[in-house]
Amino acid sequence: MNCEICGKRIEGKPRKVMIDNSILEVCASCANLGEREVKEKPRERYSVRQQISRGISKIDLEEMEVVSDYASIIRKARERMGLSQDDLAQKVNEKASVIRLIESGKMKPNFMMSKKLEHALRVDLFTMIEEE
Repeated sequence: MNCEICGKRIEGKPRKVMIDNSILEVCASCANLGEREVKEKPRERYSVRQQISRGISKIDLEEMEVVSDYASIIRKARERMGLSQDDLAQKVNEKASVIRLIESGKMKPNFMMSKKLEHALRVDLFTMIEEE
């Protein structure tokens, strides 16, 4: 690995320093140019269960699926609320093209997107999976 400042090959372990709000991996001689050595924190992994703020258990997730007529439910609810596709996209922090794909039935919303749409449009998009 080469130093991101001087370009020399780094002998041993590279040091991480912050220079102008950028974290760089540098050699020992360039490390003093940075404000401080940066210690990386291990990234925390979150399960889907932890990401859900409404407290739905993981077991419940495995038993639920998005309803088959999700496209028409979303479109009708959006129109009922007087929102354009662009307005809805902004409300759920997504691109308008994603909303168009979902409403046309070409894209099935994932769990988090479905939850955002449920909240924004005040509709139910999940059903229990029927076992045969």
